[in-house]
Parts: sequence; structure tokens; C-alpha cells
Amino acid sequence: MTKHPVSIADTLKQAWQDLLADHPHMRIRDAAATLGVSEAELLATDCGNRVTRLREHWPALLSAVGKLGPVMALTRNAFAVHESTGLYEDIRPCGDAILIAGHHIAFCLLVGIWHSGFAVTEESHRGPRHSLQFFDTGGEAVHKIYLTEHADAGLYRRLVDIFRADDQSPNPVLPAHGPNSPLGDLKQCAKLPESWRRLLLADTSEAAVTGRIGMPALRALMQQLAELMLPIQVLVGNPGAMQLHDGPIQNLKITGPWFNILDQRFNLHLNEMAVAGADIVQLRYRQHALTGLLVRGQNQQSILTIAGQFDEAAGESALWRDLLLALPVIGRV
Repeated sequence: MTKHPVSIADTLKQAWQDLLADHPHMRIRDAAATLGVSEAELLATDCGNRVTRLREHWPALLSAVGKLGPVMALTRNAFAVHESTGLYEDIRPCGDAILIAGHHIAFCLLVGIWHSGFAVTEESHRGPRHSLQFFDTGGEAVHKIYLTEHADAGLYRRLVDIFRADDQSPNPVLPAHGPNSPLGDLKQCAKLPESWRRLLLADTSEAAVTGRIGMPALRALMQQLAELMLPIQVLVGNPGAMQLHDGPIQNLKITGPWFNILDQRFNLHLNEMAVAGADIVQLRYRQHALTGLLVRGQNQQSILTIAGQFDEAAGESALWRDLLLALPVIGRV
């Protein structure tokens, strides 16, 4: 275990403030990378001010979130950001994970590797913005929950008081080892719903890669899907969380290197510069054939998964499969 003395925490906080003075719109993730620390370490320097460290009672805390009303949930990795707005309604454990379903949202939260959580108040052009933010053992953000204007701010404040940790010092404490995702254990969970089991199969040895498409073809496919209003599933994950959109997409926009879906309750931001290609994968699930896309980075890491909607009796959408198989491939396996 490593623990920074208060003087180092103060120095780090001052360095962050100096950085913001020169770059007022810099996000904390980028500031942490610039300063050579984790996001959790940087955030902890403001404990006792706009940041409150929370007790590590994740199941109880997430259950309480369900009473707040509509919130915006954010899960990201290095190259994709997934944002959904809705209600945390159906919350149930599955091994070391917590499965959450609700109106317009679905998550699989691998809380076994969560290490720290904070309640955060930030200033925005609309006034104070309140959130709950969770980090893994390496200090990387795994899941964030933001209050919307329709959420219960008073209940949020009471929730923070209830789950407030005794230690509110600015000293971040991180284990010496990094995160190990319990994804393998999750797949063995008997309570894992079939919908999640199917999605997780796409990124395993059971899936056959039949070709790869480039970013232009992926962009064109997403435009087709938006025009057809064809429901799809879009999954973004990291070692501690997976967040799923299940439904159609509509509003697409390119902003610099970012490909964006900007719908009312679902936003996706994909860094096109990081995309090496998207693998077309096929596999059998029970008596049905499944077809999906695995968007991969330059080091072949998984960035996001896209699949068609699935019906237990009829299988996956035939239109989705036809659109996918008609794509121009840049390589075949």
C-alpha cells in the first residue's frame, strides 16, 4: 500500500489548480494523465471540500441510487464513452457483480474490483453538478452517476451523509497491484441473464472472426441503422463496468476525431483515431446464429461491441445480419 503525506497531496492539488488556470476546460482524466497520477488520486486531493469519500458498501449504495430518480450514467474506456439516462430500478447481485436494469439503462457492474468511491460537486454553466464516481484499484474511473435536473437532490445529500467514510483526508491510498477483472467468474454465474451471456460470448474463442471493416464502413453502417431506426445493442466496458444501450439510434455527428451518437437518453463518443477496425464475428447460441461487430484499437483491445436485437424464438434480426454481411471487408480470416 502506498500513502501520500499531506504535503504531497497539497502540492498535487496546487499543480491541478495551476493546470486549470492555463487550461480551464481540461477534464480531470486528462489533467491526471498530464500530472502523472491516477484520476482517483487527483480527485482525493479535494476531499473535505467539494469531494466526499464514500464507504465501500457498493450494493447498498447502488440500491439507494434507485430512489434518486432519473440519473445519467457514464461508463468509459480509453477510446469510447457510453452515457445513458434513466432509472436504476432492477438491482440484483450475480457473484461479485451487480446487474442493473431500468428504463433506458442496463449495466453489469463488476464491483469486486472497485476500490474507492466519491461524491463530487463540480461547477458547470448550469450551476453545481452532483455525481457519484467509482474507481478501480489502479485509480481508473470505472463508472460515474450524475444527477439530472429531475433527480432528488435532497435525497442525494442524505445518501452522501449516510455513506460518508470516516476518513476524509486528501491522502489517496491505492494498492500496489492493478485491477484484475472478474469477467471469467461472471460467465460462470448461474444467475447471469441470457441477454448478458450472449453479449459476452462475442468476445471469446467461441466466436469466429470472418472479416474486418474499416472506420468508413462502420460509419456508413451506423448511418444506415439510424435511417432505418433499427434497434441494436451497443456495449462499452472496462475492467469494472459494462454499460449497454438496447434500442435504435438517431442523431449522428462527427466532431474532430470523435464519432458521436447524440440521442435524448443515449450518447456514444468513439475516438476514430484509435480504431484499427471492427471485426465481424459469428457464433452459434443454442439453435441460433449470432452476428456482431467488435470494434478494436491499435493494440487489438476491445473498445465496444455492437449486436442486433435478439428474440428467443426467432433469433437475431435478419435485417441486421444482412446489413452486416454486406459490408466491404478490408481483410478476411
